[in-house]
Amino acid sequence: MSCENQHRFTEKDIPDLSGYVIIVTGGNSGIGFETTKQLALRNARVYIASRSEERVAKAIQEMEQSVGQKLDLHFLKIDLQDLKSVTDAAARFMQQESRLDILINNAGIMMSPFSLTVDGFESQWQINALAPQIFSMALFPILMQTASDANSRDRVRIINVVSDLAFRGPKTIQLDDVNMSNAKGMMELMQRYSHSKQAGIRLAAEMNNRYGDFGISAYSLHPGIVRSNLQSSDPTIGAYNSLFCATSPMAAAVGRGKYFIPVGKLDPVAEPWINDKAHNEQLWNHCEAQLLRVSKRT
Repeated sequence: MSCENQHRFTEKDIPDLSGYVIIVTGGNSGIGFETTKQLALRNARVYIASRSEERVAKAIQEMEQSVGQKLDLHFLKIDLQDLKSVTDAAARFMQQESRLDILINNAGIMMSPFSLTVDGFESQWQINALAPQIFSMALFPILMQTASDANSRDRVRIINVVSDLAFRGPKTIQLDDVNMSNAKGMMELMQRYSHSKQAGIRLAAEMNNRYGDFGISAYSLHPGIVRSNLQSSDPTIGAYNSLFCATSPMAAAVGRGKYFIPVGKLDPVAEPWINDKAHNEQLWNHCEAQLLRVSKRT
């Protein structure tokens, strides 16, 4: 089965999402803003995970004014530069809600100068790869429970928004130095960015391998050129691929664990990484070790 015809997917194809609870990281700007708005318009309850409550409140106001109605939107405080904040956000969410149907790891940074987070990781690696994975792992209890209660094994999904620039960096994950501290020259920022986005592709595949049979499917995607904090064009069109992977029955039918390009098209270029089970498992274990380390912090 092919999804070549899914280039016609638009916001009109999003099904009714009544009863769904969704988290979108970075949902207050760019494609995250549009993704959040479209999901809420289909009756989902959406949490915007972000550092700034003020910016999220402004985004919610703008969304509601643009559509002329109240939307079921909420703020979830998270700082991807601090892994303790990430696990705390997951814990607070699970205290507030009894289900989580869709998690969209949308937030990210691009070409940032080398700096270390409070956890000692290069900022692009942590914000684009490690922190989203830690967030997903910390939310597994509620994701698993939602999947168990669902009458469909296609309902609960995790989406990693990555980039086609992933393929312009290292050929594999540098687990001996995830910070890529030895990268030098004009392309070092690109190399680190690409490295972090490669991890998002690999981790979605590994997540699906581990939890697909339990009713949790995972996907990675390139959103295209969009008006966001990173690049510029139309955010509505840029959100289509995220919305497709999050809501379309076709995504689950043809692409569990796979990498999609706009809109709804499988790209075989990622298959070597997706099928590299040994390295994907090592990457998963690296992230799991960091989750364990953070959980021991008081």
